[in-house]
Amino acid sequence: MRKILLLVSFIAGLFFLVAGAWAEDVWESVKDPVKVFEEGYIQVIGISEEGQSRYAALRAATVVAQRDLLEILQGLRLYGETTIKNGMLQSDEIRTTIEGFLKGAVKCGEKYNRDSRHGEVCMRLYIRGKGGLYDVILPLIKENKLDPVKKAYYEPKLIPKVISEPTTQVQKEPEPVQQQVTEPVQQQVTKPVEVVKPQVAPPSEIVKSFDGLIIDVRDFQFRPALVNTILTENEEIVFDPAKILSSVLVERGCGGFTTDPGKAEALLESWGSKNPLTLKCIGVVKMTNAKISVDDAAAIYVHDKNSHLLAQAKVVFLLK
Repeated sequence: MRKILLLVSFIAGLFFLVAGAWAEDVWESVKDPVKVFEEGYIQVIGISEEGQSRYAALRAATVVAQRDLLEILQGLRLYGETTIKNGMLQSDEIRTTIEGFLKGAVKCGEKYNRDSRHGEVCMRLYIRGKGGLYDVILPLIKENKLDPVKKAYYEPKLIPKVISEPTTQVQKEPEPVQQQVTEPVQQQVTKPVEVVKPQVAPPSEIVKSFDGLIIDVRDFQFRPALVNTILTENEEIVFDPAKILSSVLVERGCGGFTTDPGKAEALLESWGSKNPLTLKCIGVVKMTNAKISVDDAAAIYVHDKNSHLLAQAKVVFLLK
């Protein structure tokens, strides 16, 4: 009798051990676009029907997971209102690249329930990093084959040092000469000063440079994409993938995304930023392009000359 009780206890222990292992191995889906770009990968769980052998159940679950990966991936935005699915329909090169990328999906786990005889498979597609989506589409980005419509790049009008010299000479001229000068000549002295008036200090005069950038887009409908840009109110490009080093683009994409200001600063700090600049967005173009004022664009321009924050993609978009 004692042996029977010990055997029953042993079997019960095995049952609870297996059940515990099944319950313990829990995965979380990452499907929402904001979460996908925040985490850097898509993650889905495929579930098979019940009543199948281990091999058949896991195979069926894998097929379901692959189908879900394709659906989520195609729903991500390339740029503006164009999704990856749209891009695949418009370009054979994009379609071929994406189809090849899907083959690189990795399993992050699998399990089989012997009671219900169904399987579950976790699969993941990386957006960033070696072999990730940015890595495989890098040639298309650099060759401008994702978004063929290009705008002009922004450059502020910085006042040269020699501009101050003629102004000083005019002020030092004798009074008789000034009395003989007609009113139109006086306009020639003041008019150029208005044209070349600097929007910000030249990079050489900046004491402490900003080395990171937080763009607050919480007042607008802004969406993460493979290609996010920052534009001036005149729609000149301040920041886009072309300004990012290839190795950085693969690892970070077009910057980071979060809904938490604290996380935005923490993310920049993890990238080496000690003094980030926070700017308020004044508008959004086609959901993925943040618009800022010309004055703010000038500030980014001159600080970037010192800290190279754009090339390092030390940019975080603060979402609502």
